[in-house]
Parts: sequence; C-alpha cells; structure tokens
Amino acid sequence: MPRWREWAEDELAANTVFRQICRIGRRFPSAVPRLNRLAARTLGTRRFSAPSYEVFTSPRRVRFVEMEYAVPRAAVRDGVAAIRRVIERENLLVSFPIEVRVAAPDDIPLSTAYGRETCYLAIHRFQGEQFEPYFRAVEAELRALDGRPHWGKMHWRTADDLRPAYPKFDQFLTVRDQCDPDRVFTNAYLDRVLGP
Repeated sequence: MPRWREWAEDELAANTVFRQICRIGRRFPSAVPRLNRLAARTLGTRRFSAPSYEVFTSPRRVRFVEMEYAVPRAAVRDGVAAIRRVIERENLLVSFPIEVRVAAPDDIPLSTAYGRETCYLAIHRFQGEQFEPYFRAVEAELRALDGRPHWGKMHWRTADDLRPAYPKFDQFLTVRDQCDPDRVFTNAYLDRVLGP
C-alpha cells in the first residue's frame, strides 16, 4: 500500500475523522445513525498484503472500552443476531461496528479457542459513553452460546462460572499451584477469574 494511502486511511480516516464522528455522536446521540453511515463510507474496506506486524497493527487514537467474546464458529450468526437484538431492545445508538474474526482450534488450556473452531465478536463504546448495561446484556446472550470472554477485556465472569467453559480449567489451577504457591503473580482480577 502506498504510504500516502496508509496515512489517509489509518491516521486521517480511522483516527482523526472517526474520533470526531464519535465525539459528535456522544454529544448528539440522535445523530449516530447518520454518522455511522458517514463512517462506513469513510472507513471502507481494503485489501493488501504485507508482513503480519504491518497488517494487524495500526495506531488507535480513538479511545474506547471493549468487550470481546469467543463463541463456537458455528454460532457466529446467532451471536451477531443476539448483539443486534440487545441494541434494538435497549434502543441503543452505538457508534462502533461489531468486529468479527475467526480462529482455528488450539490446545492451550485457557485459550478462548481451546478445542473448537472459534468466532470472536467484539463490541465497543466510545470513551465517556455508558457501556456497562450494553456489555452485560451482550455478555448474557453470548454466554448462552457457550461464549468465553477475552481475558484482557471487559467482562464480569468469575472462576465459578468460567470453570465449566474451560475443560482444562482445574488442570491449569494445579499447574498454577505448583508454579506459584505463594501467589506472587496475582492481583484482584486474577483472584476473581481464577480464584484466590
């Protein structure tokens, strides 16, 4: 991709213009549907090839809060439909698109893709916008689809309800006990999701 196009798409459109669109939407929520149509035209699709560190990384200057859930790949349509139902039921005006990506299964005990073809569904709210009711409602829907939360993003799950989602959860805790019996490597979040 030519440098001028990379700058125009990543810096100008995806950061500067999109940030302004989100700010206007936060101040004037009723404008969000029109702003989303403008953003869709401004942030169109693109195809290019490059090393992965150039393709999968780009500067993100638009601040937001995010929740991402991994559901079985076969449930992708149900997951997107569930998110749309929440948005419509709660009459939400959301300025960020739903992100969808897929991954092959793996054998890492606490991986969100452990043992299954996986689809990732991510939702966002612009900084300063209320996010918790939206995220909690979507979490309930995606949990019902055997969803697993992204470990580093917003969610309200605990060790008790994560255990059934991960077949090797207790085996992981056994290794944790062996490697860190004094819990040197812990914090309040890990105590919530793995137990003390």
